[in-house]
Amino acid sequence: MLIDDFIEKEQFHHDFQPIFNIENGLRIGYEILLRTTIYPNPEFAFNEAKKANRLFDLDSQSIAKALSTYGSGGVSRKDELLFINVYPSTISDCTFIRLLHQLTRQNELSKENIVLEIAESELIEHPNCFMHELQALKQQGYRIALDDVGKGYANFDMLIELEPDYIKLDKMFANDLDTSTKKQGLIRFFLFYCKENQVTLILEGLETKAELLMAKDLGIPIGQGFFLGRPAALNQASKYTIG
Repeated sequence: MLIDDFIEKEQFHHDFQPIFNIENGLRIGYEILLRTTIYPNPEFAFNEAKKANRLFDLDSQSIAKALSTYGSGGVSRKDELLFINVYPSTISDCTFIRLLHQLTRQNELSKENIVLEIAESELIEHPNCFMHELQALKQQGYRIALDDVGKGYANFDMLIELEPDYIKLDKMFANDLDTSTKKQGLIRFFLFYCKENQVTLILEGLETKAELLMAKDLGIPIGQGFFLGRPAALNQASKYTIG
């Protein structure tokens, strides 16, 4: 079966997309993204793994390879955050936290610099187990980000229940942000919510200088997007700066 070979032979690699502090222009870290030429896109690969009951295998091996790539890349900084996409079912697996501990030690990374990025792309089948493991991860020092906020409806429930350290607004908010007063108004709402709940707001999808300048004017602290740097190999992504 193709997916078995894909997983066992690790026929994938990772790109790194830089994430910046908009105010001072400093890079705070990267989002790590799985890439492959075997399947049309990463989502297809993960869907195939889920069909074969091997989603945990692919997700955990992807995380292991991603952290190894960063740790051996020669450009790591102790203060950089690594945003890693992870499925709720992976977090729910009781072996995951032990695996993550092992990976952080092997790659000489700090737990506080690992940000587990959770999206609503997968139904949480065992919410009690998921919340138990999530709380254990947070207590150990790992951070949590809720991805694609505003894209759908369900993640507003997750926003309240998960108490994330970071909220990543869907790229829809960044598109034409400089000309959309409605989007600007909604972002002010999120900024207020984040300030009241000690959450850091990240805006994804910044693709123009005008969008970046408006994000800065609004007071959005953290930004990500093609204008700031496209996903690339680590040695290339580490060279991106805000001009």
